[in-house]
Amino acid sequence: MLALKFRIWAVCMVCGGFIAGADVTKALSEGRQVLPRTLVPAHYELTLVPDAKALTFKGTAQITGDASTGGRQIVVNAKGLSFDEVRLDGQLGGTVALDDRLGRAVITLPSAYVPGPHMLEIEYHGPITKGTLGFFAMDYDAPSGKRRTLATNFEPAEARTLLPCWDEPALKATFAISVIAPADQMAVSNMPIAASTPMEGGLQRVRFAETPRMSTYLLFLGIGDFERVHREVDGVDVGVMFKRADASKATYALEQAVALLHYYNGYFGVPFPLPKLDLIAAPGEIVGGSMENWGAIFFSQDHLLFDPSTSSERERQKVFLVVSHEMAHQWFGDLVTMAWWDNLWLNEGFARWMQTHAADALHPEWKTGLQAAQIFESGKRDDAQVSTHPVLQPVVSAEQAALAFDRITYNKGAAVITMLEAYAGADNFRNGVREYMRKHAFGNTVDSDLWREIQAAANKPVLKIEHDFTRQAGVPLVRVETAAHGSRLVAGRFAEDPDSLKGAPVTRWHLPLSIASSGQAPATIVLGRSALVQGTAPLVNACGTAYARVAYPPAAAAALADRMEQLSPMDQVTLMNDAWALGQSGYAPAQNLMTYIAKLPADADPVVWGRAVSLLVTVDRAYGKDPSRSTFRREALKLLEPVAGAVGTVPRAGESPNTATLRSDLWLAQVRFGDVDALSRAQRIFANGQGSIEEQRAALDIVALAANDSAFDALITRARAAHDPLEKTRILRAMALATDPSLSARMVDIALGPDAPAGSSGNLLAIAGAENPDSVWGALAPHLAKRPLPMDQIERWHVIPTIAAASAEPSRIDDVRHYGEEDMPPDARRPVDAAVASIRLNERVQAGALPDIDRWIASQAR
Repeated sequence: MLALKFRIWAVCMVCGGFIAGADVTKALSEGRQVLPRTLVPAHYELTLVPDAKALTFKGTAQITGDASTGGRQIVVNAKGLSFDEVRLDGQLGGTVALDDRLGRAVITLPSAYVPGPHMLEIEYHGPITKGTLGFFAMDYDAPSGKRRTLATNFEPAEARTLLPCWDEPALKATFAISVIAPADQMAVSNMPIAASTPMEGGLQRVRFAETPRMSTYLLFLGIGDFERVHREVDGVDVGVMFKRADASKATYALEQAVALLHYYNGYFGVPFPLPKLDLIAAPGEIVGGSMENWGAIFFSQDHLLFDPSTSSERERQKVFLVVSHEMAHQWFGDLVTMAWWDNLWLNEGFARWMQTHAADALHPEWKTGLQAAQIFESGKRDDAQVSTHPVLQPVVSAEQAALAFDRITYNKGAAVITMLEAYAGADNFRNGVREYMRKHAFGNTVDSDLWREIQAAANKPVLKIEHDFTRQAGVPLVRVETAAHGSRLVAGRFAEDPDSLKGAPVTRWHLPLSIASSGQAPATIVLGRSALVQGTAPLVNACGTAYARVAYPPAAAAALADRMEQLSPMDQVTLMNDAWALGQSGYAPAQNLMTYIAKLPADADPVVWGRAVSLLVTVDRAYGKDPSRSTFRREALKLLEPVAGAVGTVPRAGESPNTATLRSDLWLAQVRFGDVDALSRAQRIFANGQGSIEEQRAALDIVALAANDSAFDALITRARAAHDPLEKTRILRAMALATDPSLSARMVDIALGPDAPAGSSGNLLAIAGAENPDSVWGALAPHLAKRPLPMDQIERWHVIPTIAAASAEPSRIDDVRHYGEEDMPPDARRPVDAAVASIRLNERVQAGALPDIDRWIASQAR
């Protein structure tokens, strides 16, 4: 699954025990809520009869497996299902005790069964929901009227809403699925269609070929008014599926998928093992963003569809990155699967890393490796909070597993992998990955299985370093101190709230660290507690691959600022990111950030300037209602004036693809900071519909950002008139950018109402909440009191605390805590703890970091 677009899962039963043979510690495995091994499944024969209009379905599951011991009870996972008949080896009878809260069914048979092979047959029925987890319906507008797509989305444990099963990643089995579907619609699953038989009443019976051994969470079924385009590559039929009339939007994704499959076959050294791979566009957004079902990847529409006539360069690159992420999962996650959810990072961190690796290989002009610095920064941000956790964390309950899909798992995971690849060497790293794939295909693993192979290939202590960064939480802090003959590096720990470390155990890492003294090539050391290096102003963490913060003494920071123009783009970004994080938390003056930005040359890489713009917007939002905000905005416009002049307002021949994105970001920032001419230009372009694609898309965002009531009303009218859910979503996302607090409050009802395309409510609320968290919270509060919101449970658990986290209002702490107590189980409240920490940080920023920036601005006027 792509990322932090939230997902949900049901609770497994508590039966003690843990996965046999898994190489995990007792602390990680103890108390897991897993099923007793009354029967271990080998094959599922599944027949489904959905009724899309009534939102119900019937099913028959024939499950063959082996019982290691005899007994009278068989326990399976099931959630929301009603059992009609149960047979064991053809014998009808038995009672069923269903527990939806725990997601299980206990079948008590009339007589005992013996050890050995058995067939369990269950006839049942269940609901089709309107969320985007489990088995659900997505409605959308088409030129010919309303349409409905049925689809599934199971990770981590929602397969139990479609069929009785053993819903754990280690219990792999084969699956043969048949479905009764409308004859005028297309059905798609993990494997190709083996047979399609016409039936009376305008129906068809579709049977899919049997799958290889796979985990339940990777199953997929979709039925809808689809079309398909496809090509063959390396003997695999690669297709893109989409709602009717979207063929022109599928070409780009198909081209990239074909290139990626060939690239991954080479990188992993194991060819894609299925006969086909479909990439399927949802008519809206799904929880999790996109889902890596084996052979049938399901995407939120904007993660797959690219319209050459309306899509931006940013969207072009986003589609590639999401497709490359989900296709990497076809090996890391699908072919080789983690044994349990505590090793989720092995799937998601690697796919996050691989999306960048593939982009740099196939599209080096995008400089995706440089852009990935923001991924690493996101991981560090969350890892510095009091709510942090180790990458490899104990996962006992379903709620804990669902919450493991966070920025530490994804983004810290990717950062650690990037660091370890740099340490091991790219060729050694790839050779280790290939051996891992060869040894564990179709099986389950823990993370040490991978790193053991990479360590052997590199002949370096990779496992020791990996364990340091995955078994313990936190971000290393490297302090640079002046020494008699150079500089001393002293290792410690960085925390968003330094006081939270008082009395805490000391954390130590073995940190691979590149250091570049002036005029010398970088040298790599593995830093323990401290080290002496040459030079009084060395560049520590050169190339930005170490997962660490670096704090310089004032003289060294000033010297590096003077060298800003000579530094690499990655070093420029790393210095700015560290400067703001250290300044927020009081480790260094926050004005260092402003100094670094002021020293950036106008012709610095567009990605670097894009990050500078983003940081200035972040600082601007932190001011809130502070009267000093207007002074900061004037200074921000001055800082951006040289680069805005260099980039210009129209594309130039031969410019980097990223320049187009920077130009849009600059324009939006200029309007935010009060440039009336920039706003007038955007309003003209939006009104007459002229200009390039990039100009039109930026103009929409700017008009929405600066909207008053009448402009906002015009935009909602425009959104309601859009039949294409992708275009409707673009307009609504732009509206969520509105800086007027009253419009942010209005956005709450829009996001929760019928105008929002399927699955988009949470994202719209998060965008609006980032701009005006307090007004959004105020408008949302009555909805929270009524409940339920039109969002899946885990989506709520992420989105609502995220809105609170952007506030600096102390009273919001009690509000978000109260929400957590009302809606979230105690072991699922980590997002609430993170929100509380963020609110307190925002208070400290207003009290300390912003006055320091004000002093820097005042000094520039002298």
